Amino acid sequence: MPTNNERAGRGRVLLQIYAENFGDPMDDTANVTDILADLMHFAHRQSEPGLNFNRRLEMAKMHFEEELLEEVSR
Repeated sequence: MPTNNERAGRGRVLLQIYAENFGDPMDDTANVTDILADLMHFAHRQSEPGLNFNRRLEMAKMHFEEELLEEVSR
């Protein structure tokens, strides 16, 4: 199971890839916003109801909070 530092590192890699290919390498704030908006557009265009962006975002928030709690309890 990855640590939260490893998860953060994966997020950094994804952000760098996005910034280098589509965004502004100097503006992490804009890139995070743009990634989320692009994912919303992607989910909106899918026919599968399980890709409802708001539901996935809520699930991601729950995972994030649980992972933070796991780190504190170690």
